Amino acid sequence: ESCELSVVYRASVVLGVERSVCCVLSVVYRASVVLGVERSVCCVLSVVYRASVVLGVERSVCCELSVVYRASVVLGVERSVCCELSVVYRASVVLGVERSVCCVLSVVYRASVVLGVERSVCCELSVVYRASVVLGVERSVCCVLSVVYRASVVLGVERSVCCELSVVYRASVVLGVERSVCCGLSVVYRASVVLGVERSVCCELSVVYRASVVLGVERSVCCGLSVVLLVRMLLTFYLLFIGLHVSEGCNLVNREQLLSITAHRGGSVLLPCYCPDLQTTPEQFSWKKDNTKTDRREEISSESGQYRDRVQLFNGHSPGNLSLLISHLTEEDGGVYWCAVKGAHLIIRLTLKEGPPTTTPTRAVVSVQTRPATSTTHSSQKPDEPLPYIPFALVTVIFLQFIVAVVYHTKRTQDPARVTYSTADGVVSLD
Repeated sequence: ESCELSVVYRASVVLGVERSVCCVLSVVYRASVVLGVERSVCCVLSVVYRASVVLGVERSVCCELSVVYRASVVLGVERSVCCELSVVYRASVVLGVERSVCCVLSVVYRASVVLGVERSVCCELSVVYRASVVLGVERSVCCVLSVVYRASVVLGVERSVCCELSVVYRASVVLGVERSVCCGLSVVYRASVVLGVERSVCCELSVVYRASVVLGVERSVCCGLSVVLLVRMLLTFYLLFIGLHVSEGCNLVNREQLLSITAHRGGSVLLPCYCPDLQTTPEQFSWKKDNTKTDRREEISSESGQYRDRVQLFNGHSPGNLSLLISHLTEEDGGVYWCAVKGAHLIIRLTLKEGPPTTTPTRAVVSVQTRPATSTTHSSQKPDEPLPYIPFALVTVIFLQFIVAVVYHTKRTQDPARVTYSTADGVVSLD
């Protein structure tokens, strides 16, 4: 011991340092010789031991601090980074998981401390960020997927339902309308795709269902109201069509065509000429016949010499029926007749042959032909009158009012639901 002290004393004098330092160097040197390791390792152990004694902490902690300090010097980075790497490495060894996982947990923990929020939130943000990088999509999309997944787990429903709710919520925010409206549009769109029908039909069904819930009546009643509205709309278009049809004027049936009619002398014949709608009053019309002698077209009237008291019109009861009845036919009545209205005309060729005289119109043979083609031969008859629009419209209006009265009576006879509000606990109940 006296020799050791002598060596330490001399080393202190020679090196010009404190004796305690020389004592430490001596201990390190001897430990190096005894343990058979490098002096630098023994020096580190010595420093750790003394730090443990001085700081009053375990040697393992001092050893960790020493490693961190040296790593900081070697790597040229801050000690906090080296400390972080050290913690991650130890956590990887202790937990038996990959270092990348421990690194993520470390980042989440630090983010939780720095942001002052729960670790689950920081973990969620970390997952979203990594999913965004891996999937190559925007973070907002990954965030939505994450929210949908968590909502699916929490609510215990399928992810498709949660995804639908997420879309509805975002659509509500983007469009600036209520969520119920967006939900209704979503349901209509899906029903259209599933049922394979047009969206307008699905929208109509949706309106009927919601009206049933809101009004507190049966769906059949709401469907009836929907039908009433539809009938009113159709009736409006129907009356509008009538007005447009009447305003079109008379457009002769078989116009620009040549009709060949054969009748008997002394009998009667009906020259057909009429508008498609017998209730349409033409602005002007006339009957004329080609005069082969004068090469002129003469107008026919009951006051003219040849046809005095032998012609008759039928437009008194039906303004659109312009047919001409000629009685007591003579040889001179044969020829070409013209039925003309504003913008249209019809040509009839009347041929007479011998036959017994009669006072009633004969069943003449009529041949209709277009220029230049010729059609089949048929018997001339009074044209079938089209549907009487005005009486049908009146019947439709009366039937519509009857439906409205029945629906109103049904609604009044039902017991109305009573709504009770409780402001104390915010509960609404139906009695």
